Amino acid sequence: MALGMAMFFITTALMGLTVTETVTETVTETVTVATTSACSSNLLVDDFSLFSARRNSVGMKAGDDGTMDVMSAEDGTLSFVPAKTSYFFEETPCIDAVADGYSAVSFTLKAPLGSSFALELQTRDNCATEGYKSTWHYMEGFTGQSETHVVPLSDFAGANTYAISAFAWATWDFYTEKDFIWQLSDVELICANPT
Repeated sequence: MALGMAMFFITTALMGLTVTETVTETVTETVTVATTSACSSNLLVDDFSLFSARRNSVGMKAGDDGTMDVMSAEDGTLSFVPAKTSYFFEETPCIDAVADGYSAVSFTLKAPLGSSFALELQTRDNCATEGYKSTWHYMEGFTGQSETHVVPLSDFAGANTYAISAFAWATWDFYTEKDFIWQLSDVELICANPT
């Protein structure tokens, strides 16, 4: 709400004399600010139904760097055995998570007990530019069972979440444990205020 003072000068003629009156009014202005977010539900990034074409659920590229020892998708789950330098990536259309109302990335992962890896968020300066900047979030404490993880976008310190372009899973610990098959499924962006 903005308040202002408006002053009006009224001039009248009285018996040959000019009289000027000053009238002061209070002006009130009401401003309405939209607070609703654009998203109404979570955004499914990948259910791995299009993995054979190396595409994800948002129509963008998904795949590895060609170094995975094992990689296949079946019944909505990606199974893989990473090598030391392997990574798996999910590209997205450039997403303004702030304007669109997305607050976190979620995925279900089966990882070896005691293992760790780094989740990478790739962002641009803005959606009109090329190139990207990488920000990393270290993850550990896995149990060997399938678990759903919700990682707030705010955990990627310094990332420009106004222009998200990809996620990647990389920098594996326990990459020498070739008997364990990692499993990834249900990659989503979480809507902060679903309707």
